[in-house]
Amino acid sequence: MSIISVFTTILLSVNLAQASPHSARPTRSSHDGHLHTLILVDKKTNLLHLAHYEKDDSYRVIKTFHTTTGKVKGDKEEEGDLKTPEGVYQFTSKLFPPSLKPKFGKMAFYVNYPNAYDGIAGCTGNSIMLHGTDAPERLKKDFDSEGCVVVQNEDLVELQKSIQLRLTPIMIFDDLEPKYKNGGRDEKLHRFFESWIKDWESRDVDKYMSHYHTDFASPIKGKMFDRGMWKNYKSILTNKYSKINVNASDPYFFRHPKYTMMMFTQDYISTIKGGRKGLVSRGTKILYIAEEKGEYKIVSENFSEMMW
Repeated sequence: MSIISVFTTILLSVNLAQASPHSARPTRSSHDGHLHTLILVDKKTNLLHLAHYEKDDSYRVIKTFHTTTGKVKGDKEEEGDLKTPEGVYQFTSKLFPPSLKPKFGKMAFYVNYPNAYDGIAGCTGNSIMLHGTDAPERLKKDFDSEGCVVVQNEDLVELQKSIQLRLTPIMIFDDLEPKYKNGGRDEKLHRFFESWIKDWESRDVDKYMSHYHTDFASPIKGKMFDRGMWKNYKSILTNKYSKINVNASDPYFFRHPKYTMMMFTQDYISTIKGGRKGLVSRGTKILYIAEEKGEYKIVSENFSEMMW
């Protein structure tokens, strides 16, 4: 099966509706009063940290829990390797007994492994969860899962209050270094984001596409687009529209050694040649950003009407 075919299956399965390209000026506004949380997992120390995303892109740890992860060390690559994946993920669904097997405890959250980045990398496997356990003594062992992240039932009951499906990130690290645990503003990432938006609104397709990775792949209208197809699609829209207005607010950057996942609120308005209004949309845009030849590039993107 081709990488594009694998990736299509992965992204369509998480039911994220892709709209036409959208973005905007990175400003923080409407969500300031909300408690935006994320979860950090350190496989080396067997610790799970619940953290708050601060206005300067830093993370403030609220509470720390003990966890156990995959029986085999290393980053997950294929089905059945008993490894816990490393990267930035989101929760797709929540299960309770009797739909949940007893060994998973009182509750479980599925994560979107393999995600967009994993799909391009050719990683396989499924059913990775953050879950409880019916055997509390498991948490005394450092590595005792088949690839999932396991915590005590009572800890998961507490954590669930801070989890919003399809939005709240869970970031899993082999070794959670301070620069990733603490977060903080990355000026290069911000400049990249601002330049991408500017070039998108300019309707200069070549400049816009300079922000995209060679291995870019993304779904739109039920079809997987590679970089060449994406450029052709954008060229068609550029010829159709006389103006594109993009407003991006509440940008969040979740940096990991492998890549950065970025989320922001996107308001998109296009004007068709002749003056009629074109596409109008509002929702959450998610970007997967990785370095290529020392420069940040977009590996994949998707759009959801769900919002924090």
